[in-house]
Amino acid sequence: MITIEWMDRFVKLMDQISDCPAAGIGIAELSRQTLLSKGTLHRMLQSMIGYQLVVQDPESKKYMLGPKSMAWGSSFLQNRDPVGLLAQYCKQVGEETGLYAFICRYQADEIFCTHTHQPSSTGNSFFVHVGQRMPIHAAAAAQIILAFQPDEVVNRLLDKEAPDPYTPYTLTDPDELRNKIHEARIEKVAYCEQELELGTSALSVPIFHGKDRTSISMSLVGEYHYFDTNKEKLIQALQRVADQASDHLTSMQALSSLF
Repeated sequence: MITIEWMDRFVKLMDQISDCPAAGIGIAELSRQTLLSKGTLHRMLQSMIGYQLVVQDPESKKYMLGPKSMAWGSSFLQNRDPVGLLAQYCKQVGEETGLYAFICRYQADEIFCTHTHQPSSTGNSFFVHVGQRMPIHAAAAAQIILAFQPDEVVNRLLDKEAPDPYTPYTLTDPDELRNKIHEARIEKVAYCEQELELGTSALSVPIFHGKDRTSISMSLVGEYHYFDTNKEKLIQALQRVADQASDHLTSMQALSSLF
């Protein structure tokens, strides 16, 4: 029982640190989010620092993931795509559109980013990092994957989601989200307009590995007004490259080891 309680605390703590901003997170905020006392957190964090699971900024005193955690995460992500197949399509659509492109994958009830590509020709500030979790209620990359999952999976994940209103445009009503996911299945594209970040939009399409079977999405993110003006052109580019990736995945002999 003690071991289970310790593991529960450890996972809660790692979840919060992994989701924190690049500058890190302070112990007071960690205490508020995990409901653990500062004394307990201090003891845990000092032990975790010793194993390089987290590091502490000497000036701000904030905590962030350490090199050991990053090494584990890197190994996990590399094993999701051992032939490096998806990276080439992420790069292709990014270079063709001149926009920041990224790939996401669904596994173990989480949807997370596995590949990114920022064209050298652009200096935009839009950024999704490898390993980042995609919130179902605010990310097109997650919604297009859910669009091709069984209803019980959609309902389970929506029930688990904490629909924080990131912006005034964020959908928080479960019925509205279900309708949006249903429409994404029909259109085979999901579109988020300033739902995760003001001034930013994203388009996402599925990469299939069988008949209407997918656990992967490919997305573009950029400035809201540009997407609003060029939406159809961007959808066509995304779907064309995604079709190529889908054909490639489907034909791979190693498919059974990937999915």
